[in-house]
Amino acid sequence: MKILIVDDSPATLEIVRRALEKFGYRKLLIRKASSVKLALREIGNWRPDIVLTDWHMPDMSGLTLLQAIKKRQLNMTVAMITTVDEKDKINEALQAGARFVLSKPFSDQQLHDNLLPLVQGTEESEVILEQVEVNGQLALPKLGQLERLIHKQVDKGLVIQSIKPQDFDETKVPCVMAIYEDRNNQKVRAVALLDVYATCVLASSQQQIAPQEIHQAIHQHILSGDILESCKETLNATAFAFLDKRSRMSLRVKTVKFIGTPFKKLESMYQTPTDSRIDFSCQREGMALGKVLLVGF
Repeated sequence: MKILIVDDSPATLEIVRRALEKFGYRKLLIRKASSVKLALREIGNWRPDIVLTDWHMPDMSGLTLLQAIKKRQLNMTVAMITTVDEKDKINEALQAGARFVLSKPFSDQQLHDNLLPLVQGTEESEVILEQVEVNGQLALPKLGQLERLIHKQVDKGLVIQSIKPQDFDETKVPCVMAIYEDRNNQKVRAVALLDVYATCVLASSQQQIAPQEIHQAIHQHILSGDILESCKETLNATAFAFLDKRSRMSLRVKTVKFIGTPFKKLESMYQTPTDSRIDFSCQREGMALGKVLLVGF
């Protein structure tokens, strides 16, 4: 994972660098830039996964850098570490696409808490789909069949509804990706992409999740281990609906992972033809509507 730190203060650059190295992120590569001009050069040559930028700098602002990255449709996540603490300015940055705005001074733990959702699963996620090939024998369930199985095995109060095909945009990440595999040869046969709301809905259907955990997941995009594990249990309980047409055996859930940043193969899932996918919503009483994309291979 590659992180670019942009700040005209040498002290801040070093503070953030040391904090990042303390977190123990696997295969972490860090570069620093003291201006937006130098940052754009690094972005063009190095293609970082995450850019952490200050707001006020001599040549151009961090907001200008953020807007330039979005305009060029570069596949990277941007967040701000800045002295700016005015609510309207923070909202401006968030609306422009910043994933978070962390005001100085901050602790290492505050930086870690904000950054963790962006880095979880970044490297692993790109590898998961490398060997996927469309084979024409899809193992996707019918939506009605899936709902009946959910009502029987998990939660009678969970409502499933078909929705129009979703397009990829920045609201699709963070998300949770579930991989379904063939029981015999361990080949990937289906992928489920769940937004944070859907993950919380399915997790709450399996067991009681504390309201503060749900609030943290939805508003801070931090999914606890309990939420991920409960969601996986729900998906496992309904995996019987995914039937391999050749072997006549059901699939099983291989893994469930938190995805903090977009990558090309993730985006390509949303370009899957309608005859190879299912888009649906899930909802429980008192909870927001969640969206799911199922893609078969």
